[in-house]
Amino acid sequence: MKRWYLFSGILAALLGLLIIIFPAFWIKLVVIIIGLAAIAYGIYSIKFTKEISEELSYRRTILIKSIVSIVAGLMAVLFPLAIGGAAWTAMIWVLIIYLLLSAAAGFYAAALLKDSGVERKRYIIENLLLLATAVILILISPRALGNAIIRLIGVIVLVGGIALVIFDLLSSKNDIKAEVTVKDEDDSAATASEATAAAENHDGDAATDTASNDGDL
Repeated sequence: MKRWYLFSGILAALLGLLIIIFPAFWIKLVVIIIGLAAIAYGIYSIKFTKEISEELSYRRTILIKSIVSIVAGLMAVLFPLAIGGAAWTAMIWVLIIYLLLSAAAGFYAAALLKDSGVERKRYIIENLLLLATAVILILISPRALGNAIIRLIGVIVLVGGIALVIFDLLSSKNDIKAEVTVKDEDDSAATASEATAAAENHDGDAATDTASNDGDL
């Protein structure tokens, strides 16, 4: 798509405006997204992560962590939609507690893999991300601060969208100038070629005339 930056910039700018105008909605959306991610994470852990080691303590830890993840995710998605109101704030704290406990259990499970020969770096990073998500939720949990942070994100998205639009317009302008320059150069080259060809034809005719005159003499 030739105008990808333009369309992306417009969409980003509109999204930024919506985030600034309706911050509470986006906080709720974050809660639902994290809830859905917790459900998917729990299912993934049960299906794949648990199979990494046969050690009983490790498998039990991952199983408990996965079940808690699925339950917390379901609560975060279903309760606020069903009850509304203060349930959103309550679910934010449910997710915070879940993320902190899940990260702690994850670090413990990674420690159990120390002598198994399994690469643990990925699982450590995974649990650090859980902690980072908990910190984000802690920051947005107070209504006033949460709205301020969400609005700040909206401003960043809005400015980024405007920057993309400006970049696209400037790039298009430069492309048009480049096309005009190339066209002018092509026209100049064509004119020069025609002039050269005409000069060669003229020289050829002159030489022919000279030869004819010499023959007559």
